[in-house]
Amino acid sequence: MAPKISSGQRPDKRQSASQRALRKTAAPQRGRQSHGISWPVLQSAHDAHALALQFQLEETQWWPEEKLLAYQLRQIQNVIDHAADQVPFYRDRLKAFAGLPPGTLTLERFREIPLLTRDEIQAAGRELHSRTLPPIHGRPSPAKTSGSTGRPIEFLTTAITGMMVLALTMRGHIWHQRDLSQKNVSLRPPRPNMPAGRAHRWAPVTRTGPGLLIDMRLPINELFDRVAAEDPVYLQSHPYVILGLVERSEATGIRFQNLREVRTYGETLDPWIRAKCEAVWDVPIHDNYSAEEFGTIAHQCPMTTNMHVQAENVLVEVLDGENRPCRPGQTGRTVITSLNNFATPFIRSDIGDVTILGAPCDCGRGLPVLKRVLGKSRNFIVRPTGERVFPDLYREFSAVAPVRQHQLVQTSLEIIEMKLAVTRPLSPEEESALKDSIHTSLGYSFQLPITYVDAIPREPSGKFRDIRSEVAGAGRL
Repeated sequence: MAPKISSGQRPDKRQSASQRALRKTAAPQRGRQSHGISWPVLQSAHDAHALALQFQLEETQWWPEEKLLAYQLRQIQNVIDHAADQVPFYRDRLKAFAGLPPGTLTLERFREIPLLTRDEIQAAGRELHSRTLPPIHGRPSPAKTSGSTGRPIEFLTTAITGMMVLALTMRGHIWHQRDLSQKNVSLRPPRPNMPAGRAHRWAPVTRTGPGLLIDMRLPINELFDRVAAEDPVYLQSHPYVILGLVERSEATGIRFQNLREVRTYGETLDPWIRAKCEAVWDVPIHDNYSAEEFGTIAHQCPMTTNMHVQAENVLVEVLDGENRPCRPGQTGRTVITSLNNFATPFIRSDIGDVTILGAPCDCGRGLPVLKRVLGKSRNFIVRPTGERVFPDLYREFSAVAPVRQHQLVQTSLEIIEMKLAVTRPLSPEEESALKDSIHTSLGYSFQLPITYVDAIPREPSGKFRDIRSEVAGAGRL
């Protein structure tokens, strides 16, 4: 039986909404038939498994966090036993943790396993790959990260990891009750299997309305015109691409008439970007936290701005500078363990992201909460004291001067180069006011030389970095 929302489990109204969405997914739809059968709906085996998972996910999201953790640790024990036996890199590393009786691995014991660093992953190479896999996982497939940190890694995926990607993607659509028969436009770099402009299915498991991919690296004015011509119901891209479109919309007075929701991924969604999007377009913006090697890490709650960790897919730890668990409200490094990738097990992987741990969510779900995802640690500014600060400078730039784009590049502990793309040259008074505002925000009077540029390019991965630090050595959070 499910108590009321105040006890931390599902309320009946949320269950009925989810069940209605699942029934709609499986309902007969107009479009191509599957092998001549349009009703009852016959899914492919892969899609059918992902759809079946939804009924488990509907239940487990309302479990208490303690119950979720117990099941996570049981599954992690399976991963540890496999990795110690089949993955050369882990044979010695996990020897003392393999073979424990089922259900006896505690979180404290688990945290004795050394953190897995990016350098170790790169150095290990194929030694981190499993020699054999249980048959249910299928044949492994090669994959790699985007390399936005400058340190791409290669790894293997399986049918199981792919199925979890589909299932959790579908969970996000169900949470936010999207009408999958409508048009979706996704702004991202094209891929070999998904070239720009080609219509595609934009949600797993079911047939959808038109899905269109547009290369987000186009000039913002051209990108805006392309999106306006499509006038989608749903729009998905990186936060800073969305910001550029919002600002263009504000400047021209042109609105996307059919737009109902914006979805973001891939970069930090700062609160001011969310607020500006909602103010100008009057539509909600929902975030997704993911990584190539893990798939979906967290979805935004359908009732709040909290990010719910997808506990059926990953175990997330938020650790302070001494590798101690953070408390709700504290900022720390993000360490992730995959629960289902037996081909390349990532066990306590320090992915280089910084997050703020959240308290239990008012929505009643037991899924762990990240209050905010701050991004890569390299996006921090390091003070001469060694402290790191994560500045949120958009308001300073927009309030003081007509700056279209900005990027702060810290070249030393005393010097931060400001690269600015402006709508007109700044006056000496504006430059001085801008520097004073940044000094206040950073809590230190850095030297701030200004370099004017026509535009600030994105990285090869398509991501935009408004802050880069070239200072060697680690400060403290």
